[in-house]
Amino acid sequence: MKPARIEEADDRLYVAESTNRGAGRGLFAKVPLERNESVEVIGMLVPARSAADQCTSYADAYKFRVGGYLLVPAGYGGMANHSSSPNMQKVIKGRRVYLRALRRIEKDEELLFAYSAYAQKRFKLSKRAQPAAAAGRKQRAA
Repeated sequence: MKPARIEEADDRLYVAESTNRGAGRGLFAKVPLERNESVEVIGMLVPARSAADQCTSYADAYKFRVGGYLLVPAGYGGMANHSSSPNMQKVIKGRRVYLRALRRIEKDEELLFAYSAYAQKRFKLSKRAQPAAAAGRKQRAA
């Protein structure tokens, strides 16, 4: 079996230091995103509770549940951080996962969504987790 080849080709986005304290790097808009505009979360679907799920346990907190499968993110969508006041919402269509803009997102604004209860517990996030800096703070492209 040949290894899967995954390439990210969304030129609307970039990765830089997160505005959330302690979050590391985050996902930012290179251009404005309009309300309801989507970013696909690309990666590998593995059956829940399978050997592939067990062997990717290092990514458990980042996986997206898609029915009986888990999506292990491998592109920009996996870099979006948590906020209790998100500007993106997780949407599942069939076996695909998207982050959809809840409102207009400005250029250089960090893309944030509400993590699952499991991920919030694993990362010890409080309901008050907010960006440390104002949204839209200028970031350097990575």
